[in-house]
Amino acid sequence: MIPIFSASQVKSLDAQEIAVEGITSFDLMRRASSALYSRLTELMANRSNRNVAEMPKRSFVVLASGGNNGGDALCVADMLRSDYEVVVFYIKVSDRQTADFAQAYANVKDYINIYEISSVDDIERMRPFLQKENLWLIDGLLGSGINRVVNKDSFLGNVIDFVNGERRGDSILVSVDLPSGLMGEDRELSDLSRSIIRADHTICLQYPKMSTLMPESERYVGDMCWVDFDMRLMKEGRGDVGNMLQHSDFDIRRRPKHGHKGTFGKGLFVAGSQEMPGACMLGSKAAMRGGLGMLYVFTHKDVKPYLINYLPEAICKTYDAVDTNVLDSLSHLLSTTDAVAVGPGLGTSGDAKTLVEMVVNAASEKTLLLDADALNIVAADSKLMEKLPSSTIITPHPAEFQRLFGKCTNRMEMIDRQMEMAKTHNIIIVLKGAYTTITDGNTLFFNPTGNSGMATAGSGDVLTGIILSLLSQGYEPYEAAKLGVFLHGKAGDVAASKYGEPSILASDIIEFIMRNA
Repeated sequence: MIPIFSASQVKSLDAQEIAVEGITSFDLMRRASSALYSRLTELMANRSNRNVAEMPKRSFVVLASGGNNGGDALCVADMLRSDYEVVVFYIKVSDRQTADFAQAYANVKDYINIYEISSVDDIERMRPFLQKENLWLIDGLLGSGINRVVNKDSFLGNVIDFVNGERRGDSILVSVDLPSGLMGEDRELSDLSRSIIRADHTICLQYPKMSTLMPESERYVGDMCWVDFDMRLMKEGRGDVGNMLQHSDFDIRRRPKHGHKGTFGKGLFVAGSQEMPGACMLGSKAAMRGGLGMLYVFTHKDVKPYLINYLPEAICKTYDAVDTNVLDSLSHLLSTTDAVAVGPGLGTSGDAKTLVEMVVNAASEKTLLLDADALNIVAADSKLMEKLPSSTIITPHPAEFQRLFGKCTNRMEMIDRQMEMAKTHNIIIVLKGAYTTITDGNTLFFNPTGNSGMATAGSGDVLTGIILSLLSQGYEPYEAAKLGVFLHGKAGDVAASKYGEPSILASDIIEFIMRNA
């Protein structure tokens, strides 16, 4: 897994790394800057679709203030100066400088033109440099250690807004570690009275920072990547604010050669209605593609003709109006299957509510997953939330989450509440979106797979089917939730490579669920 550390933990680990390795803090700065420089040259080559030697001559404007982030930027400037025209704007917010910034400054001051900007009146001097052709800007004004917003009416706020507004539209701005003004765990992204650099690329040092994963920060972060500069203690650690999933985190089970359909689990899917048969069909097929041995689908009778035509492998049990016989039939299925998922396309009618209540009340010994309309039914009846069995998985998108747990001003607040509610109710919450988060209330995981093409009708139903499949095959609930999300996103990435992101259908994702798993 890829650890995600808080700003305070990064500072502590930096100090420990320096002590353990017996190096200076400036040695560490140079090492980080070398990794930054390498990634920067890759970005330039990728932008021009040619190797560095064939690229058009570029000029660089480096923005640095007196902290270590500015020192990183100056070290990169030192590496660039032999091949490019480089100027530095030293934004002098105060007389304070870190020792490493001072050393980096001393190393370049005789070789690079440095312009000091120390007041609002000086800012205009930057304009002609920001209008150059083939311009790349390196943002090293502020790093992840800041703990308050940059107000628009401050000196630094004026600098940031000037750069954002006056640089050429075809210039490329690269931020070091974080766009200046963005905090490492930024919970104030709804504040419009602040200034943040708008980067085209953000290169995080060693690992991503939590705020770069938030939807509200996308317009500031641009394309985010991270560079490894061999921080051993970070590599050996576990993120104190979260971790990002990797393929190597999972032990995907081998199918025994002599296994039979019962070996690979029996799943129950309570889904679909007259108005929404598609959700049931997509989730059912995803469950089977996920390796499930047998799937029982409990659905409205009008769905059956569509489902059997679409997925003849499913065992379809139907109802017309919910009565005692229907509930007895559902109870029998619950007793003979390994896991149950309920909700997609079910609707919120009285019958749907009765089915959800019955499943929740009867599933105390069963691994349970709730999605879509089941969540809406629970949101309308808080008593149902209290009845959810331990380790129940719920998979809300942001609107469903807020119907369940109250309004949130931004994603960071939503994640805080996600962890709180998972712990309070002893459940597993999958909060869907870019970098889907999964938590049991004790740990938090971000999913790196997937793309915007998956924001399409039915994609969530496919995820429900995948997780149901894994639960039925015997994966522990937390593992099934994490692996299901990872495989879902990975399948979406393969689908995007085949069809292009804008053209992805939910059914395309199903095709690639277990490819290269």
